[in-house]
Amino acid sequence: MRKSTFVGNLVAWLVVGAVCAAFLAWYHVSDLDVVSAAIGSSALVQLGVVLGGPVLMYAIGVVLGLLLLWFKKISLGRGFKLLWRVLGLAGLAVIALAAVPLLGGDAATAFMWASVIVVYVSVVAPVLIMVLGFLYALGCAGTDRAKRGPFAKYLPDDHFE
Repeated sequence: MRKSTFVGNLVAWLVVGAVCAAFLAWYHVSDLDVVSAAIGSSALVQLGVVLGGPVLMYAIGVVLGLLLLWFKKISLGRGFKLLWRVLGLAGLAVIALAAVPLLGGDAATAFMWASVIVVYVSVVAPVLIMVLGFLYALGCAGTDRAKRGPFAKYLPDDHFE
């Protein structure tokens, strides 16, 4: 894995995780009247209530996966990297689609299934969301030279450290 890929993803997901953790700390520690007033008046707070936990779990999975890949020097073939990245991004897309019903409009009822799935999985099997983040991190792994395929001479060389 390139150092820039590792550092960029690690910093981005640490910031996302810190923002989600800070929101969830405010939500669970604040007075009930303050939280109720904020939820009733702000769609952004409602969005944080629904997506704060799942996004934090996804970020934890990504950070743990990136650290494992970096320190163990794990590399994968291009096909598996693509597979893991697609599965990880599909999970992130479902989490993002869970925000659509909260934002309202005509699409609110069309994407209610995503909200139900995300909230249900967050309560019943939160480790699944972390696994999806871990799969995204596997998609960022370095490419193994031995598993480049028969057309490797036509592909650009990957940077290895």
